[in-house]
Amino acid sequence: MKFWNQYLTTRVANSFLLLSLVTVGVVGGVAFFKAREALKQAAFNRLSVAATLKEEEIARWFEDQQRDFLLITQFPDIQSNINTIFSSKQRSDANYRASQKILSDYLKAVAKIKPSFKEVFILDRSNQIIVSTNKSREGDYEILANVTYFEKNEIGDSFAPIFYVSPLTSKPSVTLATPLRNKAGVRQGVILAHLNLNRIDSIVRERTGLGKSGETYLVGSLVTKNTFISKGQANTQDFTEGISSQGIDAAMSGVSGSGLYHNYANVPVIGVYHWLNDQDLALLVEMHQAEAFAPARQLAGSIVLVGLVSVGVLLLGVYWLTRQLKISREQLENYSHRLEVKAQEAEAANRAKSEFLANMSHELRTPLNSILGFTQIMIRDRSINPSQLEHLEIINRSGEHLLTLINDVLSMAKIEAGLTTLNENSFNLHSLLDSLEETFQLKAESKGLRLIFERSPELPQYLQTDESKLRQVLINLLGNAIKFTEEGGVTLRVRAKTANGETSNSQSPLPLIPRGGPEFPNPQSPPPTHLHFEIEDTGLGIAPDEVEKLFRPFVQTEAGRKSQQGTGLGLTISQQFVRLMGGHITVSSTLGQGTIFSFEIQISPAAVTEVQILQQKRRAIALEPNQPKYRILVVEDKWENRLLLVKMLGSLGFEVREAENGQEGINLWESWEPHLIWMDMRMPVMDGYEATKQIRGTLKGQAAVIIALTASAFDEERSVILSTGCNDFVRKPFREEVILNKMAKYLGVRYVYEQATIKQEQLGKNSHHQLLSLEGALARMPSAWIAQLHQAALCTDEKLIFSLLEQIPEESAYLAHTLTDWVNNFRIDKVIDLTQPENNG
Repeated sequence: MKFWNQYLTTRVANSFLLLSLVTVGVVGGVAFFKAREALKQAAFNRLSVAATLKEEEIARWFEDQQRDFLLITQFPDIQSNINTIFSSKQRSDANYRASQKILSDYLKAVAKIKPSFKEVFILDRSNQIIVSTNKSREGDYEILANVTYFEKNEIGDSFAPIFYVSPLTSKPSVTLATPLRNKAGVRQGVILAHLNLNRIDSIVRERTGLGKSGETYLVGSLVTKNTFISKGQANTQDFTEGISSQGIDAAMSGVSGSGLYHNYANVPVIGVYHWLNDQDLALLVEMHQAEAFAPARQLAGSIVLVGLVSVGVLLLGVYWLTRQLKISREQLENYSHRLEVKAQEAEAANRAKSEFLANMSHELRTPLNSILGFTQIMIRDRSINPSQLEHLEIINRSGEHLLTLINDVLSMAKIEAGLTTLNENSFNLHSLLDSLEETFQLKAESKGLRLIFERSPELPQYLQTDESKLRQVLINLLGNAIKFTEEGGVTLRVRAKTANGETSNSQSPLPLIPRGGPEFPNPQSPPPTHLHFEIEDTGLGIAPDEVEKLFRPFVQTEAGRKSQQGTGLGLTISQQFVRLMGGHITVSSTLGQGTIFSFEIQISPAAVTEVQILQQKRRAIALEPNQPKYRILVVEDKWENRLLLVKMLGSLGFEVREAENGQEGINLWESWEPHLIWMDMRMPVMDGYEATKQIRGTLKGQAAVIIALTASAFDEERSVILSTGCNDFVRKPFREEVILNKMAKYLGVRYVYEQATIKQEQLGKNSHHQLLSLEGALARMPSAWIAQLHQAALCTDEKLIFSLLEQIPEESAYLAHTLTDWVNNFRIDKVIDLTQPENNG
């Protein structure tokens, strides 16, 4: 474990050393075995050549001895003297002695000329030596047990000498013999020659090319054991039981070959062994493996030595590099430590900034909630005159503008902190464009400007991306275009692009009725993957040196500074939002002529069923009858905010009570058991988080509906609030319809709405909701359904009426909204008149 706890550089150096040693060892080992294999093959070749040459020379020598021995008896004088000796009856006869002397002199002369004939002698029929080159042996008898006997030498005949141990020298010997016959062919005696095997020994001792340890020897079989016939070196051991080795045993069994084995003295050798079939001998040529493979070991040792020297040199280099790395690491650690300190300081600063923004958001949104809330309540007051109404609308617009500024600052803070994410949803693009056109139309008309929305006919209606961010980007760009344009107009162009880059270049207005299906107008064309937006104005334009600074936070152009409006954050936020949606805003501007902002975003197709149908905004004026008396508890530390909710909800018919902090809220909840609690999260004494936890901690509190009120603008606050046990949350400043919709969602509250005339243009621009008259829409419904609705209206069965209205399809939403308004405003008589049988006949 200590090894792995060392510094990285030390581990690298140790690992390098270990790998280097392993590499050197592997290279040395491979080199040794490769060289050993090559040397083995070379040694086999050398030994094979030596064995073949020796085999041929030994065979040639025995053939020469056989031939020369037969020639001894071929001379006519010798034949006549031999016949004289064998025909004489007395050895004392003069002719016998004369012939004996001639033959003795002749044989001595032959032995002198042919040193390979150690002794030549003649036997009579009784095997008594009558003539010999060794005079002392004449008269002795010779046993013919181990002689090599032959009469003639024919070409191609094999010659197999018989080896035996001489009783005189105790060494292997060979004796040649051939019969002596008279003219009649009758055998009269035998001439014999003991061969001198010194020449065989000299052939065997020849060590040319065999090195210092090279050894050649002949092995023959003497009765029951194998023994040396000839050996290059003097015997240092007495092999009483015979000699044996892998090579000897193989050769004596008649097999020739080569291999690595242990020799007769158990020394590892590389050897070649031949079986001399004509001589019945085994010839072995061997070399010690230690000598044969010494060059391989020397090569491997040299490689290892060179490798170790190289490793040593490299190790010095690595050590130097390790020192440098250690110094660099220490410097890097110091630098990293300084960076870490700076990062901690920056993080602390960011936390302080976030806390400051959160507090400022709370402090700004809380009074703004009262301003906008009470403005909404006062606008509902029918007793105010038009001038007062105008003043209230100015206050409301100013409050909304202030809220926009606050949201811009907070959005910029979230972008800098990396907390902004893409929240994709499915929506109706046409409705979004319609609402933007309606929003900016009055503002453009007030300045005498033309506002034109140009849309491609192939523009998809339903798609998926971040609707909120796209809306914010378009609001920022259109708002800037109108703000900095004094004459002419502002044009928004939208077209779709497919994956292969094809676009719809038509700039005709969007038709009222779509040409294709509900998702994309032309089902046969590939679905678009991008939307291209252009916002062009005829304003003052932007100077080239200001374009580069356009998207920097809190930086405004000259025209922006002169207008004394805005914070310089709108374009920065818009650029970040477009980048999140997969695009980039570009600018093209000419001073005095105008500016074009363009960008593309990635989109995905969406089905109509995934899109929520835009509901017409209606103002609630009361609670529907025949409902429970809903008890609502408002827990809020700010008196003005409590008063706002109490007046807003009390005016509609809710029974409302209030508490200043969480502890009072818990006490009221336990005694009064409200249906729903509006809980502010930041309060003295006990905040909303703790109060919610304590309520949820009881059995009765599990069923309580608690909706948080928060002035925080950060999305991460949502998860914290919901984790404490709140069912939902609403941000301050809130709108009346948001509060009422939340209560309808969790309590099922039904409201009576103010009667309002639905404008045709509000419905007609949704291409999936065609402009139909009430009669035309009703005519599309089944006759049985119309009869049921008519009967329910006659019986004033509101429950059945609402159940039937839920069956109206989405394309007839205008009919459903109108009938709902009639029922909510107690005008069931209109429903009866509309559904009269004579009107639908």
